[in-house]
Amino acid sequence: FFFRMDHLRNAIDTLHQHLPNQESLTVSVHLPTLVGAAGAALVGYVVLRYCWELIPVGGTKQKAVFITGCDSGFGRALSLKCAKAGFTVFSGCLTEQGRESIYKESIGLPLHPVPLDVTNNESVAAARKIVGEKLGDKDLWAIVNNAGIFSCYGLAEWCSTDEYKLSFEVNLLGCVRVTNAFLDLLKRSRGRVISVSSVAGRIATSGSGPYSVAKYGVEAWNDVMRRELRPFGVSVHLLEPGIFKATNLLDKKAHDDRVWSVWKKMSANLREEYGEDYRQEVVDQWNAALDRIGSSHINHVIDNYYHALTAYFPRLRYQCGWDALLIWSPASYMPTPIQDAFLNTLVRSTPPIPAIMKRGGYAEKKHD
Repeated sequence: FFFRMDHLRNAIDTLHQHLPNQESLTVSVHLPTLVGAAGAALVGYVVLRYCWELIPVGGTKQKAVFITGCDSGFGRALSLKCAKAGFTVFSGCLTEQGRESIYKESIGLPLHPVPLDVTNNESVAAARKIVGEKLGDKDLWAIVNNAGIFSCYGLAEWCSTDEYKLSFEVNLLGCVRVTNAFLDLLKRSRGRVISVSSVAGRIATSGSGPYSVAKYGVEAWNDVMRRELRPFGVSVHLLEPGIFKATNLLDKKAHDDRVWSVWKKMSANLREEYGEDYRQEVVDQWNAALDRIGSSHINHVIDNYYHALTAYFPRLRYQCGWDALLIWSPASYMPTPIQDAFLNTLVRSTPPIPAIMKRGGYAEKKHD
């Protein structure tokens, strides 16, 4: 220790000897040069990242992937894209209709529909057995936790624990069940776990209680798995899609039905506090906001899924859609008061007012 300190003192003395006029020594920073250097470094990084992300992993014909939630939407489209690229694809479908439909569309492709209910341990174990038996000489390269439900029912006060439990069972615990069941195969192949969260897992808006809470859980679980599986050579990746019109996210009748399903179970007193007009305004403003912001280009999600599967240097997180990149992700870094005001303005021009507040609030109710 003292030997190193002597070397340090000698180095400092030598430096002082080569710095004449030390008292008048100043550091001059040319701001335009500094900004230019920072800009050049940023551009260089973007170009380099673009180039290294184009490098494919290769060997797709020797790789298999297991994808959940393939009855429709993102999972179905991704299954067909992967099968056409040469992957052996196991497509987990909840319904018999979904399995028959994707089978007919994939005739001649290496695609195998598999019965799967991600909320059921026995169903997941049976799917694991089917995949293990049909893998042959292929490696299970990745699982894609795509299955999910859009569990938004209106205000959090309107929801019981049943709505939260259902959202957790599908959106969060479904990922846990499937990943745990297939993890032994992924460790052997040094493969990948790819899951879907949402911008709702980054920022929670009014009316998204059970959905956002589950998606926040997916974000935390994904971080834990990424760090824990690194020693095994298994990489873990997450997609955060914005709002897309090709899903039931923007099905206006479906959202009205979801809100009505909890509204009719509420107490008469609570329904009276808010009023029917309030309920309808919440539904209408939600549908209008999502229709205004939502995109019909689901390829933004499919392409990011595919990149996470096939890139030699995949990203750890993908924001999918321009709204995710330009609205939701930046908003998640805003100070809380500014974020609240921004979201209120974004979702609705005039917030609905509960019926009891129109009548003078709780003071009038107490007086009556």
